[in-house]
Amino acid sequence: MNLIVFFFMLFGPGPKISPLQHVVFSDSDGFRIITTDSIYFTRDGKNFESRGHDFQDEIYRLEPVPALDESKLFVAAGGGVVYKFENDSLFRVDQSYRWRSRYGSVRVSSNDTIYLFGGYGEFTFYNDLLRFDLENNEWLEIPVSEPRPPRKSNLLLQLDTLSNSVYIGLGSDTHYVGNKSSLRPFYDIGKFDISSQEYTLLGYMDFIEEFQSDGAIKIWERFHHYNKPLIYSNKYLFTFDFSKGEAYLHTEADFESLEVYSHVLSYNPIASTFLLGADLANSPRYKVINEADFLGRYYVTYSMKPNANNSIYFTFFGVFLLVVIVFRLTRKKVLLYDEISKQRKRFSSILSKEDDGILEKILEVYPEFIDYPDLQNAFERDLSYESRIKKLRTTVKEIDQVIQTVLGLKQSVFEIEKGKIDKRVKVIRLKEQSIKITALRYLWPF
Repeated sequence: MNLIVFFFMLFGPGPKISPLQHVVFSDSDGFRIITTDSIYFTRDGKNFESRGHDFQDEIYRLEPVPALDESKLFVAAGGGVVYKFENDSLFRVDQSYRWRSRYGSVRVSSNDTIYLFGGYGEFTFYNDLLRFDLENNEWLEIPVSEPRPPRKSNLLLQLDTLSNSVYIGLGSDTHYVGNKSSLRPFYDIGKFDISSQEYTLLGYMDFIEEFQSDGAIKIWERFHHYNKPLIYSNKYLFTFDFSKGEAYLHTEADFESLEVYSHVLSYNPIASTFLLGADLANSPRYKVINEADFLGRYYVTYSMKPNANNSIYFTFFGVFLLVVIVFRLTRKKVLLYDEISKQRKRFSSILSKEDDGILEKILEVYPEFIDYPDLQNAFERDLSYESRIKKLRTTVKEIDQVIQTVLGLKQSVFEIEKGKIDKRVKVIRLKEQSIKITALRYLWPF
């Protein structure tokens, strides 16, 4: 009798969804929603079967991984932790931990292998490609030769198993304009060739900017669980095929439904239906809609603007040779400290206010070393000790990269060692060295 009660499925209204504690995914010919205490199943968005579960807190900030097969894998929002849903149960399969450094990353899986790119966390953005497979239960970085794509998050990803390639496109990061942090969109499209371990910039889809700047748009959202990457708003809906270099504006998409049900929650490839939702945390409403009705029958194709071709390189080849000659003839030796001091305004315009303040403190004590704790005190007091350590490490790395880029250097400009009085404390200073600078360097915009 108890077994009958345990497996009995109750029919009732759709569940309320906590923003951080739920997962939604397609299963069989319908959709499953897992909350903190129950599993729900629906085919039509109106009638829901439900039962309790004892998964405890495993669903906290889990996100379903888009899959090219029937596997159902979930990764923690910040990366690291991996779960699998199988045989009506959710269980952990990784040997990692919650990274909290890959928020806004993109993922896809095929044959129990997950590919993950980008994201942000721990005061920086990322541009490396990671792989996780169930055979080893661990994450590994796929080595990719330079140059790599920009560091960014909130982008789109497409996996092509035939060519063993991962395509990435669009996305954003934040940068400082004056003293304010500002969102910076990207429109580049690129490809990771996993076999050759190379990244290639294919082109740009900057025509999207025209639609994103429309004042009638309330918000843009990404959706990765359709068979093509998809972005949508209350007025426009695009799907993409990066392998063909094309974007499709669905001119007859069901925007009336999107006005009411603003969340595209899942897509079921078996039934060819989307699950939409609205007011999920308070008075949840759900709608299941056929793919053809949701996307519409008609679309306009936009082609990617290709990357510069070989003819352009040959056109500017002579100019390049001239620059190289002038570069070599005008090079001279200067002290690293003197050159940085000479270009302080330039560094200040590139670095954030906090990073520029740290550089100023290092310059003030030169040629002496300065203790890391003295630099950490420049950060907000409400940050924990560990957070200030991480933030300083990221800041030093950012300053180092900016100086190397502006001055055309290939090695770190800092000496970092243990303190002479207290070996547990790190100290830092600029290197006492001369560098070669060309007169052309002052004309470069970076």
